Amino acid sequence: MNVKKILLQSTLPLLLFIGFYLLSYKLQRADTLPLLVTYTTLFVVLWFWIRHCNNLLGIFIIGLGCRLLFSFHLPVLSQDFYRFIWDGNIQLLGINPYRYTPKDLIDLIHFPNLELLYQKMGSLSTGNYSNYPPISQYLFQLMAYFNRGDLLPPVVALRGIYLLGELFLFWTGVKLLKRVELPTAYLAWYFLNPLVIVEGFGNLHGESLMMGFTALSWLYCLKRKWFFGGVFMALAIGTKLLPLLLVPFFFRYFGIQRFIAFGFIILCASLLLWLPFWNSEMQVHYVETIRLWFTTFEFNGSIYNIIRAVGYEVKGYNIIRKLGTITPYITMGLVVFFSIVPKNRKPSQLMQSMLFLLTCYFFMATTVHPWYIINLIFLGILTGYAFPIVWSLTVFWSYSAYGINLVEEQPFWQLTGYGLVYGCFFYELVKGRLGYHLQKPNFFSTEFSPITPR
Repeated sequence: MNVKKILLQSTLPLLLFIGFYLLSYKLQRADTLPLLVTYTTLFVVLWFWIRHCNNLLGIFIIGLGCRLLFSFHLPVLSQDFYRFIWDGNIQLLGINPYRYTPKDLIDLIHFPNLELLYQKMGSLSTGNYSNYPPISQYLFQLMAYFNRGDLLPPVVALRGIYLLGELFLFWTGVKLLKRVELPTAYLAWYFLNPLVIVEGFGNLHGESLMMGFTALSWLYCLKRKWFFGGVFMALAIGTKLLPLLLVPFFFRYFGIQRFIAFGFIILCASLLLWLPFWNSEMQVHYVETIRLWFTTFEFNGSIYNIIRAVGYEVKGYNIIRKLGTITPYITMGLVVFFSIVPKNRKPSQLMQSMLFLLTCYFFMATTVHPWYIINLIFLGILTGYAFPIVWSLTVFWSYSAYGINLVEEQPFWQLTGYGLVYGCFFYELVKGRLGYHLQKPNFFSTEFSPITPR
C-alpha cells in the first residue's frame, strides 16, 4: 500500500466525520451558505473516498460512525419530530391521531412538553390531521414513553430503532446487490450518502426505515418468494405510503397467480396494521390530508414551478388547486404505463421501470422535500443511473429557502440544482448511464460497466 493511499484512507474519513459533526451540532437551518457548503463538500470528499478507498468494511465502519455522531442531537433542520412525539403522546391518552388536529386538542389534554411541542411543530402541522401511516405511529408511541420532560430521550429511542433498521438495510443491500450481480461496494453511495445520514438518521424521517423494508421485499420478490415479499412490502407501506405505487410492477415478474397472492398478502398485512386506527371519521380525515399534498402544499417543485409561473402570467393566480386535482390521475396513468409496457421480467428491467416512475412522480410533485429523494438513491445504484445521486446532492440546496423568520425559495439555487439533475437525466437517457463512472478511480475511463449494456 503506497503512502498516498494510506493518507487518503486516514484523511478522507476524518473529513467526513468533521463535516457530519458540523451538520449535527454546529449549523442551523438559517445558516444557509455554511450549511450548503458543508453538505456539498461532504459529497466531494465521499466521491474521493469511493474512487480510491472503497471497500465493504470501510463503508460499514464509516457509515456507522457518521450516524453515531447524530446520536444525542436534537434535529435542527426539521421540525417534524415535534409532531412525532405529539402523535405518540395522544395515543398514550387513548386518542386516535387521525381524528383530531393538534389545534383541536391543545386546550383539552395535558402531557409533558405539550406547549413546547405545539409551538415548535409549526402552524402547518397544528392545523392538519396526522398523515403518518401506522408503523410510524407505533414508533411514535415508543417515543412518547420516554417523553418525561427532556426531548432528547424520545429522540434517542427512535434513533435506536432507526439504527437497527439501517444496519439491517446494509445487510439487505449487500444481499440484493449480489442477487443482481453488482459489486457490493456500490452500496457506498447509499450507506454513506449525506442525504440518507442527515435526513434519515439525523432528522428522523421515516424514508430510510421504509427503504429497509422495501429493499428486503425486493430481495424476496426477486427470488419469487411472494409471501415474505408481500409482508415486508406491507411494512414498507405502513411506514410511508410511497411503496404502494411500486406494487403493480411485479405483475409481469410474478405472473398473474403469484401476483394475486402477493397482493393478497399485502392487503391482509396492511389491514392488520391499520385496524387499531380505522373508523369512518379517520378515513375521511386521512383522505383529506393526502389531498392537501396535491392541492395546497408547495415547496421545491420543478415542473410545477414552471406551470405556476405560467399560471400567474396567463391566469393571474396560482393554479395549484386545478393542477392538484389531475396529478393523482397522471400518477396512476404512469403506474399503469411503467408496470405494463416495459417487459419487467428481469430484475434490471423491473428496477429501471420503478426508478422512472418515481422520477416522473417527483418531477411533477408540488412538494419535494430533501428526504423524499432517499427513495430514488438505491434504485439508481441498482440500475446504473447517476442522476438520483446528483439529485441527492442538489435537493439539499432547497434549505436555501429558510431564513431566520421566513421561508422563501431562492431561484438561483433551484435553477442550478434542477438544471444539473435534468441535464444528467436527459444525458443518461440519450448517451447512456453514468452510475458506474462514479465508482471508478478514473471518471472518464471508457472501461465497460457491469450495469450498462454493451
